[in-house]
Amino acid sequence: GCQNLDRTIANYIRDHKVLELQPTETEIMVRKLRGIAETPSPMPSDPITDGLHGGIWYSLPGACPSETYGDKTDECMTAMPGGRCEVVDGTRHCTYRMEYAGEIRMDDLSGILDEGRGIHTYEDWWKTSYEQCLNAVARGERAGPCVHNAEYNVQTDEGVGTSFWNGKHDMEQGLRRMDRVRQLFREKYPQLPDSFEEPACL
Repeated sequence: GCQNLDRTIANYIRDHKVLELQPTETEIMVRKLRGIAETPSPMPSDPITDGLHGGIWYSLPGACPSETYGDKTDECMTAMPGGRCEVVDGTRHCTYRMEYAGEIRMDDLSGILDEGRGIHTYEDWWKTSYEQCLNAVARGERAGPCVHNAEYNVQTDEGVGTSFWNGKHDMEQGLRRMDRVRQLFREKYPQLPDSFEEPACL
């Protein structure tokens, strides 16, 4: 099955209080999907959605979903093998087939990396650059104030240090972002198509 991604992610964040936790890769990914700044802001009780292109969440059940990745036993994997198989027949344990087709990194997509300024990773961009600025101000090497980068702020509908997510619910901005996704994918994988028909949402 599948459902609206925007609503699903927003509800996950609200129900699991993701914003109150320390950032991990999974939480950062969830925040990026929802367009939430790295420094959490209060989440509205009913998140705003554009009602148009919020995305679709496809449920691709893996083996032993009741356990975390490192705790999946052979017994559990046998009892609950998931839905992945080579030749889909629609039976309970054979509902989808997938193959690796490439990837593009969010850091490349949003344009936050800048080797000339020593920004090689996401952490360099949102955390280290700010700390280096504070230290430089403390040493008298530059004037403040220092700006703490953030991909997106729900109150301003803009990023700090990047404009990629500006206008989160603006149709033209969303289409621009999707064009950038396709462009990067074509550059990295010129031999592959950059889009497919949407699979049926049953």
